Amino acid sequence: MTSLAEKEREIETVRSQLHLLVQQKQGDFSDKEVAAMSIYLDKLIVEYELASTRRPNQANPSG
Repeated sequence: MTSLAEKEREIETVRSQLHLLVQQKQGDFSDKEVAAMSIYLDKLIVEYELASTRRPNQANPSG
């Protein structure tokens, strides 16, 4: 199972790659590569959010 910290690192890596790609494509957000990477980043973020909401509440051990 992937930890939240690992998910955070992957999100940040992909976000940085997307930023560079947009620069290479001269701000063309409609470029197919940009769109595909953006969709992938969105998927990672959703997975992270779902995983973080499923974690037991450590501040309240009774649940």
